[in-house]
Amino acid sequence: MKTSSELLTSLFVLLNDRAEYAVLRNFEGLPARNPSRDVDIILEPATYKQLKRAMLELVESSGWKIVTYLKSDRLITWVCGGVDSACRAELVQLDFFFDTSVFGIRLLSAAKLLKGRVFNGAIHHVDKESEFLDKYVYDRAVGASYPEKYAAIRAAAESSDRVKATLSELFGVADAKACDKCNGRTLLLRALISNMVRHPFSTPLRFFRFEYYRLLNYIRSNTGFSIGFTGPDGSGKTTVIDLLLKKLGNVFRTAHVYYHFRPALFGNLGEVAHSAGIKKEVDRDYNKPHRGGRTGALSSLARLLYYSLDYVLGYFVKVKSVTRITRLVIFDRYFTDIICDSRRSRIYLPPKYLYWFGKLFIPSLDYNILLTANSDVILARKRELDEDGILSINDRIDYLSYKPGYLKVLNESTPEDAVRTILEHVFAEQHRKNIKRLG
Repeated sequence: MKTSSELLTSLFVLLNDRAEYAVLRNFEGLPARNPSRDVDIILEPATYKQLKRAMLELVESSGWKIVTYLKSDRLITWVCGGVDSACRAELVQLDFFFDTSVFGIRLLSAAKLLKGRVFNGAIHHVDKESEFLDKYVYDRAVGASYPEKYAAIRAAAESSDRVKATLSELFGVADAKACDKCNGRTLLLRALISNMVRHPFSTPLRFFRFEYYRLLNYIRSNTGFSIGFTGPDGSGKTTVIDLLLKKLGNVFRTAHVYYHFRPALFGNLGEVAHSAGIKKEVDRDYNKPHRGGRTGALSSLARLLYYSLDYVLGYFVKVKSVTRITRLVIFDRYFTDIICDSRRSRIYLPPKYLYWFGKLFIPSLDYNILLTANSDVILARKRELDEDGILSINDRIDYLSYKPGYLKVLNESTPEDAVRTILEHVFAEQHRKNIKRLG
């Protein structure tokens, strides 16, 4: 597998040879060193279409995968990932921008941003005026202030005639200082009027295109992705999850949501029953998850229905809203844990029934990792379960491991080995899905 710098070097050789493009920001050091989480590239949609196949072949020939893919009205995102034999995972996010726009209202076209681009001997990047305008007009149109950390860029660009002419045409203001005094709604309305006057036919189409992709990306589940981990206590779930997030680097380290067992849209069942006056006392000794006694069929069914309501509603409220925007959701236990560990959930129903119930009614995560080890290894790590309890959970894990959508991972050597197995599986499956979406 090529390193990220080697991948980016090859990519920019291709772009330099065949495309009119420019890097929008944080271009110092590229391609040998990427100082940012992502690489923002401005180009025309037709240019992207012409190069899409060649860029995909370059990624694949470098030993990398398309881990996440997002297509919207104004940009297309590729998050490229790779794992080498030493379990070193690298991610590079490529954002291909076609314009600067808000809600389908165009603020700056690709042609305007590419005007005056600069070649530094390795890559093409935008000039100071475009670098300032791209960030400034977007922030002002959404009601935000231009970040103070970019003050040097603003100082170098805001007094230029080109910047003043652009702000006058778009927002009807004389300069950036006058623009600072306007609120976002006013500026966005002025931008809409300016677009309607100059492009009366294409402006409504761009708005409908924005709404179309927003709805489409909400419906799709594989823009981002979700991973659930299930296994007996002592299987190393926490260690593996922490290492996994570390390996995923800056792209997902701050762009993920972490849940335990369920989305928790509703409270703990015991607490809810206590608040309703159904239960007088609540056992809050949560350090002993297997402390509860065996429940009957009716009580188990009631628990199952309560938790299922949380899974169904919580998925669309808390999970879907995250995965639709190239983000990662991780569950340390999910509905699969109800199937595998009856004592923890106190739902004593046949595993086959629970499996088919979940398949029919519970929203599925993209990847379900069954993390385990043999009983001797687990008992040496943690003694929260006896050998019979571990064997019972492992029997149910074996049952699920043959079902589609599940991956059994033995964590008996090092956490790095387990993480490499998981990442290789997830990256390969994500690539397969995203190849179809790329077309």
